[in-house]
Amino acid sequence: MTLAKPQMLLNLVLALSLTSSFAFAGDEIPATSECLARMQAGKYKGQCIDTSGKRAVKIIENRPEQMTINNFRKGGQFYKAVIPMQMVDSASYVIVDLNATPVNKWSIINISHTQLRFKMKPNAFIELYPINDTGGGPVLMEQDLFISMNYMAPKDVGYDPVKGFDEDLYASVLQIYSTADEIQTRFVKQKLNMYEIPLSINGTKAAQILRAAIKMSDRIQYSVPYDTWSSNCTTILFDIVDSGLELAKQKPYRFTPLMIRDTGLVPAFKQLAKRGVVDKETRVRLFNKEFGYDLLPSGSNPYFEPAIGKRLQDL
Repeated sequence: MTLAKPQMLLNLVLALSLTSSFAFAGDEIPATSECLARMQAGKYKGQCIDTSGKRAVKIIENRPEQMTINNFRKGGQFYKAVIPMQMVDSASYVIVDLNATPVNKWSIINISHTQLRFKMKPNAFIELYPINDTGGGPVLMEQDLFISMNYMAPKDVGYDPVKGFDEDLYASVLQIYSTADEIQTRFVKQKLNMYEIPLSINGTKAAQILRAAIKMSDRIQYSVPYDTWSSNCTTILFDIVDSGLELAKQKPYRFTPLMIRDTGLVPAFKQLAKRGVVDKETRVRLFNKEFGYDLLPSGSNPYFEPAIGKRLQDL
């Protein structure tokens, strides 16, 4: 067994000492027409959040059969989207292996990013319109989308998972965007592997989760802190699943020190099983394959690659 460096142990102790706050302290700093949102606490308090590529949803209309929202992203642009909720077909949990490009040399955490994917039924489409639509027809159609909780910060401030133990350093956004955008980013630009766990639920329940995500994004905007340990891409997604499926008695999913070598796959698979949204025959898929990409080089193949094709009981 290799002993961790003192700095690593300090980071772990710091993580355990932080509480799970879901709101910034102090008076809210207002946005302006030039700045959609500002940092509310910490080192960057008062600075403008860079919303050029990631934005929170704004609900225009919420009906049982249909939701209309602003800030659906496709091709790097933001649109008004009309989503036929009764035509949602399926949902899955997706893991991005980020270890091909380590973000911090001191990090002992096996870094991954997690998301929820939703697909529409065949011949059913999400209609996309210009944000300032004046009554014309849709300019684009979409059938496949991602929900993702991401860090937010001022322009050119990157995410550091070690510094991210400080709950006041980063803000967050729950964004909704085209799967095509994710493919372009992860496979073409970043050369990263992605893994998928299909949820064993029907379209009605998938739509309930999607509706819960949209409502949360609209409600929190950029006000929830993003941190490495307690309020991040994985924990918030499980909060959305619990809310959408009305699992009020389900204990919230949070990270523990035992998960530092796998923050996204096997522990999450177990939590999905506890919630009854996967079955005994559910297997991990290599998401790459669906879009014509083979397994790409990665620094964490010993942790994620062996899971391909495996059921939970095989891992």
